[in-house]
Amino acid sequence: MTEEETYDGIGIADLRVDSVSWTPAQAEHVRTRSGRYPGAFDIEPEWATEAALNPGRRFGLDPASKSGEGIRVIGRSEAAGRALTVILIPEEHPPAGAWPGVTAWAARGRDLREHEAHEIGYEAGDEDEAEGGGTSR
Repeated sequence: MTEEETYDGIGIADLRVDSVSWTPAQAEHVRTRSGRYPGAFDIEPEWATEAALNPGRRFGLDPASKSGEGIRVIGRSEAAGRALTVILIPEEHPPAGAWPGVTAWAARGRDLREHEAHEIGYEAGDEDEAEGGGTSR
């Protein structure tokens, strides 16, 4: 997730994520992941929202977005006891801070490694690391 990325002309580091909402269908989708993916972690929408709004979150464009609208947010949910990857789309263009949730899963692989590296810097109070590179306001 790089600082050079932009979304609707807004630098990724300047995107606001102030609220996350879930439709009943999307809430059911994240709650029932294990029914589609054996062994997957089922996620409460509130946990995904907590992760997406976590001050130590990281985000960037979602490389798997079919519409090109999605952003990928990686943040820790204390309620879930782990870092989660949350996919959001904007409520409006350009985005003003409200984002509907699309899906979420337990962070793994590169997402988890990048989040953990950033979280260590954030917790240590390294403001350059904590404030840049896709950390939102």
